[in-house]
Amino acid sequence: LCVVSNSIGNTTSVSAILNVTSSLLGNPGFESGTSPWSFFTDGSGNLKNDTTGSGSARSGHVTIFSQGTNVQLRQPGIVLEANTLYRLTFNAYSNTGHDLAVSLQKDISPFTSYGLSDKVFLLTNSWKTFSIEFTTSGFTGTVSDARLLFSLGSYDAAGDHYYFDDIVLMKVNSGPPIITTHPLSRATGLG
Repeated sequence: LCVVSNSIGNTTSVSAILNVTSSLLGNPGFESGTSPWSFFTDGSGNLKNDTTGSGSARSGHVTIFSQGTNVQLRQPGIVLEANTLYRLTFNAYSNTGHDLAVSLQKDISPFTSYGLSDKVFLLTNSWKTFSIEFTTSGFTGTVSDARLLFSLGSYDAAGDHYYFDDIVLMKVNSGPPIITTHPLSRATGLG
């Protein structure tokens, strides 16, 4: 609530809700292009942000021209804490309903699993929200070499189109958010 007052009286605003999400990923909605996401295939295809998202102007759009066995949409350089609960949420679909698998792993060989390994998500041919919680493993302390990996290679076929939006990876808090510094009252001139 916000209370606005002057010498004649005051008025109170309606309630406002502030939702704070702290994604560990860059460009989760592909609004600013495709970087830092990258696409790899041993077949042929590409990654663009040329389509409307699930509730936004853009989304990631993977086109498969010829089927591959190793087909990946990925983002490296993610910082993770050991033995910590995380949540991955994303919106996705494919024009054929072909599925995908998701992993979180070390970005260089050996590609050690960091707690999420080849989790299969059953896509449909329209936007759907997916979510999974997992506890990090396979390392101690904090790492900055994690890679989120969407694997399409076991499922893709020539002519497939995969769409991604609002990919959020965040640490699951053990309690509600806290206000560390409360707002202060302000006096301001008319207008």
